[in-house]
Amino acid sequence: MRAVLLPKLDAKDIRACIILTLFFGFLIGLVGLAAANRLAQANRLNALLESKACPKCDLDGARLVKANLKQAKLDDTTLRGANLREASLQDASLLRAILSEANLTQAKLDGANLDGAILNQVNLTKAELTETDFSGAYLGDAILQDASMVGADLSDANLTRANLIRANLRDANLGDAILTRADLRDADLRRAYLGGADLNNAMLSAANLNRATLAKADLNRADLTQVDLQDANLGGADLRVINFTGANLSRAYMGEADLRQSNLGGVNLSAAILAKADLSGTNLRGANLTGANLRRADLTGADLTGAILTDSKFCRTKMPDGSTNNRDCS
Repeated sequence: MRAVLLPKLDAKDIRACIILTLFFGFLIGLVGLAAANRLAQANRLNALLESKACPKCDLDGARLVKANLKQAKLDDTTLRGANLREASLQDASLLRAILSEANLTQAKLDGANLDGAILNQVNLTKAELTETDFSGAYLGDAILQDASMVGADLSDANLTRANLIRANLRDANLGDAILTRADLRDADLRRAYLGGADLNNAMLSAANLNRATLAKADLNRADLTQVDLQDANLGGADLRVINFTGANLSRAYMGEADLRQSNLGGVNLSAAILAKADLSGTNLRGANLTGANLRRADLTGADLTGAILTDSKFCRTKMPDGSTNNRDCS
């Protein structure tokens, strides 16, 4: 019987075989690790649904559609890209949780605590967020369109470029929140607190801010067309270069506000308090200033053509031509 001669392997062939062996071993290891991770996550999900607790867990990409997680303990848990659509998370604790790009469409988070959580690009469309705590949370580029956020705490939260179109933020706390370039068109902000908030370049067209507090807020270059600011507190606010066309500022408090170069043409400012306000260079053509308080206001260079000034109060008021009006000083 003739012996079969195997080809002689040189050093290069041996090295290639070793590399291939290591490579395929590495691939097998990765597959095994992925399978182990999937199994571990599945076990964590089952345990979570049973015990309602999984603090510091890795639940990235988890599928929890319509899951019942009421009062769940999820502090410091990561849920990046997780699907929590229509999930029930009422009164859940999600302190410092990471929910970047998670889908929480129509989820229920009433009373949940997300203090310090990271929610960039999260989808909370039509979510129930009544009295939810988002204080100090990061919600940059988040989608909160049509969300119900009555009484929610968003103090010190970062909502840069967030979509809040038609969101219900009635009685919400947005004190010192960052809302730069946020979209709040048609939002309900009645009685909301926005003291010290940064609304630079925000879109607030047709929003309802009746009786809202915006003291010392930065609204520079914001869009406030058709906005309802009746009885609102804008004391000391930065209101420069704003288009107020169609807005209602009746009885609004704007003492010491900076309104330079803004467009208030035809706006209802009846009974508004503008004491010590800076209105220099402002367009007030046809504005209704009936009963407005303009004591110590600066109207230098303002356009008052056709403005209604019936019963307006003047005392140490700088007029457009540079003169001082002391008509109502007592």
